[in-house]
Amino acid sequence: MSKLIRFSKRLIDALPPQPTEAKARESEYSDTEVSGLKLLVNKQGRKFFYLRYRHAGRQRSMKLGNYGELEIGDARLLALKHRAQLSSGVDPQETLVESGMTFRRFIDDHYLPHAYASKRSANSDNSKFKTHLFKLFGSRPLASITRQEIQRYHDELISRRAPATANRHLALLKRSFNLAILWGYLDANPATGIRMHTENNQSQRFLSIDEAKRLWAVLSTEQNQIAAKAIKLMLLTGVRREEALQARWEDIDQERLLWNLPITKSGRQRFVMLSEPALAVINELPGLGSGHYLFPGARPGKPLNNARKCFQRALKVAGLAHLRIHDLRHTFASLAINNGASLYEVQHLLGHASNKTTQRYAHLASDNLRVASNRVSDLVTAARTG
Repeated sequence: MSKLIRFSKRLIDALPPQPTEAKARESEYSDTEVSGLKLLVNKQGRKFFYLRYRHAGRQRSMKLGNYGELEIGDARLLALKHRAQLSSGVDPQETLVESGMTFRRFIDDHYLPHAYASKRSANSDNSKFKTHLFKLFGSRPLASITRQEIQRYHDELISRRAPATANRHLALLKRSFNLAILWGYLDANPATGIRMHTENNQSQRFLSIDEAKRLWAVLSTEQNQIAAKAIKLMLLTGVRREEALQARWEDIDQERLLWNLPITKSGRQRFVMLSEPALAVINELPGLGSGHYLFPGARPGKPLNNARKCFQRALKVAGLAHLRIHDLRHTFASLAINNGASLYEVQHLLGHASNKTTQRYAHLASDNLRVASNRVSDLVTAARTG
């Protein structure tokens, strides 16, 4: 029998798997907000949204998506859309999906306008589509893209990129297809069920002080000084690439040496402490305070889209290899810890929402911990001999 609850993340996350001894394969929960919207939980603990309805005298059901990939609000909207079809006498499972919608057309006409209006990483999404995904899926009708093709792409990508990069591509595909379903262009998500690769966050690349100085010297002679100064600011503050490129003049408090980041990856506002050298980099930018963005791009009114080419040129001249822009953030953390900062302090300097993320730097703090331990031991032994 279906249990009636108001779907929320807290309640759904807490729902247990269906008992292994139960005859039914899944336990079923009904949403109090939308009639017919169900959540099924199987014996392995996986959770699925379904719509149960009656049409032409028959009881029917259709899967809407997996919980975790399809958000509760989106599941409700999708269920309401299908119920509207039913009220018009149309069975949603028999409705033909618009077959002429290609992947590129959907992304250009629908996904990207939505992304630019709702998320700060839209430029990064656009780059993934243009550089990688359009080559593979661009001319294909949405409904023709298969799970096997996406799995093959996901597996192939880690042969030349980090697992984390492959996972970001997969997450972008899943989100895109979920929106295609929500907006009525697709019936099912072909990326559903494809697992993320294990990410080895322990394998980090840090610049030594000597390497950082070499990179800094080369950046000072780089032809593209807008991009070079963006890279310098990342190294001096530990901010993420998108946070730096989206920086606005109105967010810089010159008097208090603070940089306000209104919306971050964690979804919360935070402040970045600006050192005197960091402020000097900002004040060297052309058109100080005259535009909207610190690092303007080629398009009027838009920020710099990417600093990767400048970064790669600088690495080559400086004789540095196997380094990504994001490794500047790791370098900032490692230098902070090696110069006495605690993990707690680094967590707040980097804006990590959880200390679990900062734990990747714990091994760097061992010398500091040893010094602290020796200090306590010295105090105790001094007390015993005193």
